[in-house]
Amino acid sequence: MTVHVPPEFQLWHRLARAYRQGTLPMRIAARARNVWRVLRSARHVLRNLTSHRIRLHCPQYVEPDRTERPLVERIFNAFKAMKTTQPDQASCYQPSSMWQAFLDDAYSHLGAGLKLNNLDTFHYFLANFGAWKRYTAVESSVLIRSHARWWLGRLYLQHDVFGHQLRIWQWFYNGQRPLARLTYPMHGNQAGAYIDGLFVGVGSFFNEIYGSLLAGLVADLPRPVVAELGAGYGKLAHFTLRDLKAFTYVDFDLPETLCLAAYYLMKAFPDKRALLYGEAPYTPELHATHDLIFLPSWEIASLGPETVDLFMNKNSLGEMSKPAVCNYVEHIVRATRYFFHMNHDIRPNVLGNEGERALLGSEYPVPHDLFRLVFRYPDLGHLFALGTLDLSTDIFVYLYERKTHRESDRAAHFAGAVPS
Repeated sequence: MTVHVPPEFQLWHRLARAYRQGTLPMRIAARARNVWRVLRSARHVLRNLTSHRIRLHCPQYVEPDRTERPLVERIFNAFKAMKTTQPDQASCYQPSSMWQAFLDDAYSHLGAGLKLNNLDTFHYFLANFGAWKRYTAVESSVLIRSHARWWLGRLYLQHDVFGHQLRIWQWFYNGQRPLARLTYPMHGNQAGAYIDGLFVGVGSFFNEIYGSLLAGLVADLPRPVVAELGAGYGKLAHFTLRDLKAFTYVDFDLPETLCLAAYYLMKAFPDKRALLYGEAPYTPELHATHDLIFLPSWEIASLGPETVDLFMNKNSLGEMSKPAVCNYVEHIVRATRYFFHMNHDIRPNVLGNEGERALLGSEYPVPHDLFRLVFRYPDLGHLFALGTLDLSTDIFVYLYERKTHRESDRAAHFAGAVPS
């Protein structure tokens, strides 16, 4: 089996990008450590270091379920509307060069379905994106497929990917949470593993941790509004929303990934009322009547002041140009009470071959007179990646909270009193 990798992400491209970023020696050392971890996994042939039986799950593609057609037709119509409108939007709402490469390659079935007006091609990708053989940047199916082909790779996945993350997750909760908290619906033909008979994905462990923490911020509200920029197919959203009795979730994203989120979350929450782009003009008043709202990224400008309780972003702001980040953050802080994001905070991404530097998380223009920083913390999933403390990681999580009017006025007063 051949795993296709877009040219932009082949080895020499990644080496050149690391050289421009000044991280080449560190990345070579990290790759050497990863090779050692794979080889080290051979010891598990003789020693079982976990009491949990881990069975890999790497499914072949399936034929779409015909009973889904009404749902898929709604998503297809929304995709058509978004792709018709997208060329007229500002450059900050267009995909970056990195994401355009993903869209041209892994997401080509969606584009082909649109070009040929072929619902079957479109549906086939939605039904199989979780096991897709090309890198979608929203799931780890390529990692699982590439390592599951040989016995040492399978041991590496079982013990140093799933087993290690499981041990960290159990340590985090002092063993007090049941394994069932890690599972999630398999819509889209998900790849992953079964642990003691329960399906989990590579991203289950820390999405469960963050989702539980974030849900706790708004759990006392009768109907919190949770918004997200760049949700992928909605895994963090699922772990955040699943225990809330009522909610409104608004997803802003590129049209292609928005289709995945609409498909996945509408199937995961079948009793919730959903609104797709083009079905009605979006206004914040719809938060009272709809539970799931899926909108292209340019609709973020339609958010009203303080109409969102929690706004989430995981990774995508760190993959954007400075003008795009400033635009999105401006709309986010205008609308939300809490702002959670997880992005690079030491070494910025370099965008495209032109060498443009992305912003670090600490550089996002969050106004300190309006928001307090609740915490900045290294992401445990990267810090203890695959077995050891990895100080080369630079992914940090941030949580901001809007100040009260009194606190904001007082901060502005003292800021103005400080001599320049």
